[in-house]
Amino acid sequence: MKRKRTILIKFVLFILIFSSVGVGCSVKNDILQEDDNEEEISINVGGKDYELLVRSEGISDLVVDIYGIDNATSIIFNDMVVVGVEMAEGFTLTDELKETIMNSILENDPMIRQVLISDNKKIFDEIEEVIESLMNGKPYDDQVKEINRIIEKLKKE
Repeated sequence: MKRKRTILIKFVLFILIFSSVGVGCSVKNDILQEDDNEEEISINVGGKDYELLVRSEGISDLVVDIYGIDNATSIIFNDMVVVGVEMAEGFTLTDELKETIMNSILENDPMIRQVLISDNKKIFDEIEEVIESLMNGKPYDDQVKEINRIIEKLKKE
């Protein structure tokens, strides 16, 4: 009787050990597969966002190189770019300077069709907040509403 109980206990332990290993492996594999899928998705989205950020940074650098501009920030939305500028002391954002900025951007980024420019400090800060959010990993899609709001403000100016 004691021998049958020992064999039964070993058999139950054997089944428990091997069944938990099998379940653990399949769960682990499923988790690894899910992680791989999520990683691919975020890389694709991140890649597109990163490209837009690099282009935006290039535009900002281009604008800062224009005489009379101390700082610039920009965000690309479709074929449009919104540019915020901080003027150097003693300079103002004239129509002639806006034209220079627009021509410079359109010549250097063939995917841009429209340029909106402002020297309003509040708009500059709002663009910077969007850029900062994107740099901190927030998806571009989450920023669309804010970018549209900034565009509407600039179109009213």
